[in-house]
Amino acid sequence: MEDLLGILDPTAADGDGTGPATEAVVVASVLGMGGMGKTTLALATAHAALKSGLFTGVLFLDLRGYDDTPTGAAQALDTALRDLGVEAERIPPEADQRAALYRAQLAARTRAGERVLLLADNASTTDQVRQLIPPGDGPHRMLVTSRDNLAPDLGARLIDLDIFTSEQSVTLMDTALRITQPKDGRIADDPASAARIAELCGHLPLALRIATAQLGRNLKPAQLAQDLEDLAERLDVLEGRNAAVRTVLASSYRRLVPTHAELFRMLAVNPGPDVSTETAVAFTGIGKPRDVGRRLEALADASLIRQDPNTGRWRMHDLVRAYAAEQADLNPQHSGLALTRLLTHYTRTARAAALHLNPDMHGDKKRFPDRNAAMAWFDAERANLVTAVHTAHATGRHEVTVNLAAALGDYLRSRRYLQDDLAVATLAHETATSLGDRHSEGVAWGNLGNALQELRRFDDALNAHQSALDIYRDLGDRHREGTAWNNLGNALQELRRFDEALNAHQHALDIHHSLGDRHREGMAWNNLGTALQELRRFDEALDAHQCDLDICRDLGDRHGEGTAWNNLGNALRELRRFDDALNAHQSALDIHQGLGDRYREGTVWNSLGLALRELRRFDDALTAHQSALDIHQGLGDRHNEGMAWNNLGTAWRGTGAYEQAVKAGERAIAVFRELDDAYREGEALGELAATLRAAGRPPGKVRAMREASAEAYRRAGATEEAVKALEEPETDLPDPV
Repeated sequence: MEDLLGILDPTAADGDGTGPATEAVVVASVLGMGGMGKTTLALATAHAALKSGLFTGVLFLDLRGYDDTPTGAAQALDTALRDLGVEAERIPPEADQRAALYRAQLAARTRAGERVLLLADNASTTDQVRQLIPPGDGPHRMLVTSRDNLAPDLGARLIDLDIFTSEQSVTLMDTALRITQPKDGRIADDPASAARIAELCGHLPLALRIATAQLGRNLKPAQLAQDLEDLAERLDVLEGRNAAVRTVLASSYRRLVPTHAELFRMLAVNPGPDVSTETAVAFTGIGKPRDVGRRLEALADASLIRQDPNTGRWRMHDLVRAYAAEQADLNPQHSGLALTRLLTHYTRTARAAALHLNPDMHGDKKRFPDRNAAMAWFDAERANLVTAVHTAHATGRHEVTVNLAAALGDYLRSRRYLQDDLAVATLAHETATSLGDRHSEGVAWGNLGNALQELRRFDDALNAHQSALDIYRDLGDRHREGTAWNNLGNALQELRRFDEALNAHQHALDIHHSLGDRHREGMAWNNLGTALQELRRFDEALDAHQCDLDICRDLGDRHGEGTAWNNLGNALRELRRFDDALNAHQSALDIHQGLGDRYREGTVWNSLGLALRELRRFDDALTAHQSALDIHQGLGDRHNEGMAWNNLGTAWRGTGAYEQAVKAGERAIAVFRELDDAYREGEALGELAATLRAAGRPPGKVRAMREASAEAYRRAGATEEAVKALEEPETDLPDPV
């Protein structure tokens, strides 16, 4: 620990005080076999570093590198960002974007005088931690623990743990025993037997702790040593890192009463990182929470599992889990039944929670009192639920794969776990297709299309929604046909095929109206209105959005109401009813801020800025567009970031601050080129041409920018916009409004 503190000390000249100051990244890597005590050492070091003031905070990440489903780089960054206080809606979907936001968060803490120690525990590959390495010119440090030597690839200082000496092993056992029973002197009274136990356990700290727990209240060290004398078991202890733990675990497992042993085996079927008592009750089939709780506590007393004091959830060490899985495999009938119960529990409960997120779903909402409770359950179980879909798919449980994935979609998109959403939607689609179940296949196509659309893969999303539509029309399922038309229209809008989108949304509207589905009818009115706006049919768009608003208010749908107000404001602005537009956008902003919906809040700030510009309130418009920019940058939403930069440039032009306007316009163009969004690039180039013209730049430069705008529009297939771009004059710009 002293060595680690010296290496990690951000105030030392070169991390360990032995060399000149550098800007090198300081990373320490603790290496050792499983159960060596790496995590214990790292946690003790972190506590000591905090106590001594070396760091102002510690960020702990369990990367579960040796589980069946290790934590990936993107997921690790997601967890780190959330622990750093970043709101879920601000976290972008891609790993590179998350890494950039992570570095920005650390930079902000550097400016605030904070020093963060990142403890990346249980890593198995450098890919898991490479993007978590703090910037080299800051005060932040990283401490990595692993069974593999990652130090060379990470450029890390290596702390290589060796096994304990006999004396250290006996001291550990005596200390562990006295924690629960301070006057218990059994280890001290029989040092020879204690030393023998330590020898048979390979002096491995995890094995020593479990062996000590086996002593319970009455077992003598000599008896335990005798139990460990079996040659085959002892050879296993000495053979390697996993064998040593397996031997001690086998001895511990044999001492469990049958009911506790059964629960121990069952715990291994949970595919995720931890489990709640409620879930344990569900998959054991015992039905009495008190009995299950007592058995879990007994396993904790035997050091086979541990309970998180904050969440109350139960977790197994990865090596203990591996051994439990081996025992479960020896009892396939019982473990198979437990897995079936577990997946059924997750599916039923996830659907009950999803009822509070999707007004279109029907069922008994009594399981959760409200949306907040449903979201809290999803948050606690997300890792288990996502992994459960993978497990169901791998074990041929087709119905669970499809139904659990469908129940998760709205939650994952709401929390912006977009990669998880795509993964489970893809598995569900593969499963439904292989089954030949047309109805399930249609549902899966729709969910996959939604996941693809959130990731801005619009062509793929269009194909998915068209496939769903074809299936529902074949089946005569009018309700889902309407939903598919609506989704198809949204994808067509993103591809700027507005006439086709209008037709799709009209189909959806007709179907949902005829079925009396008010919620879906409102959504169709909203999407119809946005298509009408793109076609510049603003009076009709206004009527459509008003219909959506009326429906949402009747149904008490606050999310839908906020969206309707914003789109209504956009139509009012185009009709030059600027004060009415401003009021509409403010109503939308109040709703989305109240709901904590950062994504939609950013969208409204942008719309609000446009209305303020029309009212010549340029300073207020700048504030609004800057708010939109901050939110979308935080969310990693590059498309809307580009829109915000473009609008900022136009607002700066309105104030006469041409230098700032040019810089903002150039940022917008760069974003849209990066995204290969030719249409928006054409818009941004046109705005920059107007700024250059207003600033009195040479007509030749203005003309060149107009031509670049026209060329971008032509690449996007927007011939009419290209012609208009070239018709604009190069001089004599009218009033900037």
